[in-house]
Amino acid sequence: MLIDWITAYLPMDKIPHEHWEAIRMMGDRVLRYCPRTGMKIWESSAWDSIRSDSHQISFRAGSDSIWIQGSPARVCGSGCAVFGEGAAVALDLVGCLDRMITFTSKQIGIELSRDYKHWHVSRIDVTSNLMLDDLAAVRIALRTLRECEGGRYRVSQQAGDTVYWSHKSRLRSGKAYAKGPHIDYMMKQPNYSGRIYSIEERNLSNRILRLELKLGAQYLRERTDKPWFELTRDDLTGEWRTYFERMIGASEMTDESQLIDRINAVSDTPGKAKAAHSLFLLIQSQGWEKAKDLTSRRTWYRNLKILHAAGLGDADISAGNVVQLRRKVLECSAVHSWAQIISLAA
Repeated sequence: MLIDWITAYLPMDKIPHEHWEAIRMMGDRVLRYCPRTGMKIWESSAWDSIRSDSHQISFRAGSDSIWIQGSPARVCGSGCAVFGEGAAVALDLVGCLDRMITFTSKQIGIELSRDYKHWHVSRIDVTSNLMLDDLAAVRIALRTLRECEGGRYRVSQQAGDTVYWSHKSRLRSGKAYAKGPHIDYMMKQPNYSGRIYSIEERNLSNRILRLELKLGAQYLRERTDKPWFELTRDDLTGEWRTYFERMIGASEMTDESQLIDRINAVSDTPGKAKAAHSLFLLIQSQGWEKAKDLTSRRTWYRNLKILHAAGLGDADISAGNVVQLRRKVLECSAVHSWAQIISLAA
């Protein structure tokens, strides 16, 4: 697991005025104006990439703050964005931002504040890599995830080998994609400046299903009682597990009889168990939306609560089946380094 993205800003009052003027002259500006009168309607700063031979962070000077964003993994160690190194793998937010500040300061020639309490963080992405059998297995898992419905998991966008949930949300959003095709796509770009992955690494990355959770500005402002710099590895790992494990489910059931046993075990009465199982079968035959229309709101959520307690994930419930994804995910391993994935592939 690693921190795959941070967006942060430093208010203008934490920067010496002479540096602020110099910084504002560095980036491109975006201007909207009326061509008839020449009147300026608004002006904004553009994001500019700051690159070295293998590292990259984006930077812009706003009207009242300096912003930096990107993958901390791209500025830690060798710049490996698949597994990361150093603070990115340690899920050390302060360490990640410190590395990003150091890199940006060196590239622009101006020392930015290293006091992390001066900085505000508005986005954190937490990512885990799962190793499946091959690229075909990754795409089967993605196809199952595209069909996952229910609450926070309504698919909001699809693009190639990527599935998004609530991608415009400022609270939480999810993303699942095939890492191998993504690496191939990035390395074919004419302006690519990242780490050059070997043929073996690119082949192995075809087996990686990447599950990514974005914690947005609203989450950091309203849903945690800690400032960003006090969020620990356990906090970030817990948020990732809460989001994705509900989708995949927690039990190891593989057939209908095990499902019925579990529903009976978590239900107060045989009648409630029968009602929950009946809802599962209704979803199986009619689909999620139709089944929801045919069920009262109170009954719907009572039975969903029982099904979740029995260990089903939203992917199972929305499909009306104990889906192949759970069996694949249970059989696969979370991988954390090239050495580990090479060892498992041997």
